[in-house]
Amino acid sequence: MFLKRKQKIKNSDIEQKQQIGKKSYPILHIIKSLQNYQKDLVQKEVSSLFELNMVSRSFDEVLEEAGQFQTKLQNFEQNFYRISQASDGFISVKGDISNSVVEAEGEVEVLKNISMSLETNFGEMDAIFTRLQQDMEKIEQCMEKIESIADQTNILAINASIEAARAGEQGKGFAVVATEVRKLADGIKTLATDVDASVKAVENGTKELNENIKISQQTLMEGTGKVQKTYETFDKITQAAEGATSVQSDISMVIEESQTALTTVCSFFDKINERYQDVQEHIKIASNLGTTKSAIFEDVDNLLSQIPPIVED
Repeated sequence: MFLKRKQKIKNSDIEQKQQIGKKSYPILHIIKSLQNYQKDLVQKEVSSLFELNMVSRSFDEVLEEAGQFQTKLQNFEQNFYRISQASDGFISVKGDISNSVVEAEGEVEVLKNISMSLETNFGEMDAIFTRLQQDMEKIEQCMEKIESIADQTNILAINASIEAARAGEQGKGFAVVATEVRKLADGIKTLATDVDASVKAVENGTKELNENIKISQQTLMEGTGKVQKTYETFDKITQAAEGATSVQSDISMVIEESQTALTTVCSFFDKINERYQDVQEHIKIASNLGTTKSAIFEDVDNLLSQIPPIVED
């Protein structure tokens, strides 16, 4: 009797557990599903934290490259500054060139005035030598006349000597005079010959000197023409210097615009750095939240793991 009752109680307990098992199955199934979801969420959270870490590293690399690029841009800015300084040096050089050109033009002007004065003097000397040559020709003509007169006088003296010889004693005094006249005529002829030789020598020297003066005058005229070309060259140098000033102005304007653009770009990189710091802060916050969620997921997993034994009991 007792055994039957005990068996009955045992069967009743089994039936009760089976009924409880049937009723708790949906709950256990939900708990199992929640545990699976929780594991899936934990895995995805780990993946999310990993991706956040990769994003952070990528931002670090991008920021490093941006910093290097910004440094290069700043170096460019320094180069532009040095170019600007060198360009500003054009103004000083242009001023030195202009001063040198003005000084050289002054010296050339003095040289030109001296050349023109010498050219005038050479013209006057040429006229003087021309008149001198004409006077020497007149002297030569006069000396030819003197020689002719001396020859005629000599002939007359010879004739007078012949007539004096014919006159005998009466003509002796006249013969002495005729002899002296002939000597005088010979002396005049000799003197005229010497003077004529001297005149010809002077005339030849005058012609040679006159030719040298003409050559010097021609050379001086060519020099004056070169002085004028020198003026034109100085004008071209001045124009080139002014052109350099215009180029320097253009360079300065381009450099100023480039520096402004570089400043804008560097400012843009500064803003990117600020935004990066914000992103890094948000990534840090997200990572912290991920760590917190991991702890929560672990707590949830512990809670879920405690429910089935409770339900089964």
